Amino acid sequence: MLYLSHFVVGFIMAFLGLTAPGLLTLTALKTAVERGPKEGIKFAAGVIFPVIVQAHLAILGAEYLLEHPEILMKFSKAAVVLFLILSFLIYKQARKKRYQETAVGKFNIRNSFLYGVFISLINPMAIPFYFTYSSLLRYYGIIQFEQPYVSIFVAGALLGAFSILSIYSIYARRLIGKFAFLNRNFNYIVSFIFLFLAVAGIVGNIVKS
Repeated sequence: MLYLSHFVVGFIMAFLGLTAPGLLTLTALKTAVERGPKEGIKFAAGVIFPVIVQAHLAILGAEYLLEHPEILMKFSKAAVVLFLILSFLIYKQARKKRYQETAVGKFNIRNSFLYGVFISLINPMAIPFYFTYSSLLRYYGIIQFEQPYVSIFVAGALLGAFSILSIYSIYARRLIGKFAFLNRNFNYIVSFIFLFLAVAGIVGNIVKS
């Protein structure tokens, strides 16, 4: 029963976590529109390979930090400063409307599978995503940081990520118009997210003090 629960929790975490538009989902959408749904699914298959390593590293890091709360406190304070800086820089960039060319635009790899591997490798939110949610799940006793539970949890996350990216690919032409607003205001949205994380971190540090 524990095996199944870890798999299901991993699946739900990745599926819901990637539902919101982001680097992976928007690139899957773009790939499917330009190359067809089958190529979008190939892209999704490529994405999950780096996730195997990323998720395991995140969980191992989370286990270490949970055992050393003093390091976690220092990390959280540094993260607040980083989030504030990122929020300001991205907002400033959005105001000036100088959108930098992303790696997606620079490296348009023809093989959709390898393209998925590449985009997944450069995704800056992968390890923080799995680190944060696995730590919360461990804190509430929902998952265990022991083998084989970790690998089963990661397997569920892989299937969840592949499933949601495949759905994006299959329904790409229906979805592309709905994300026009997000595309136009992407920098503002990301800036707000980092600002929210900074404020949440400040409140959390005050409560713990």
